[in-house]
Amino acid sequence: MLQLDLQQIISQAVSFLVLLWLLRRFAWRPLLTMLDQRRARIEEELRQAAQRREELTRLQADYGERLAKIEDEARAKIQHAVLEGKRIAMEIQEQARAQGAAVLHKSKEAIELELAKAKVTLRDQLAAMTTEALERILREKLDAERDKRLVEQVLEELERQP
Repeated sequence: MLQLDLQQIISQAVSFLVLLWLLRRFAWRPLLTMLDQRRARIEEELRQAAQRREELTRLQADYGERLAKIEDEARAKIQHAVLEGKRIAMEIQEQARAQGAAVLHKSKEAIELELAKAKVTLRDQLAAMTTEALERILREKLDAERDKRLVEQVLEELERQP
């Protein structure tokens, strides 16, 4: 039985060595080649992934810079528009003030003109009334009491008139 076991062990060892030689001859190189190709493909994919990650980081930084520039430009445009709006508002206010001053000046001139006309009219009326009072006084007898009454009547008439 020992000899049978030994024969069996030797035949198994020879079979294993033949199998090992066959595998090495026909399967080992293609298997190693396939593993090397797979390792190279994985390395290439990892390298490409790293490149893509670097490109993505660069693009993110570039987009961040562009966005910051756009925000700065927008802020500058808004500030310019606000300043322009304030300038236009100031111009409108100045125009309104100038127009108001012109209207006020014209109104003052019109009032002064109307006042002058009223003074002339009042003077003319006063002169007419004085003349009328003098005519009445002269028509009537010269009496101090009557003269006083006539002057008081003329003054009352003057007070009643608008």
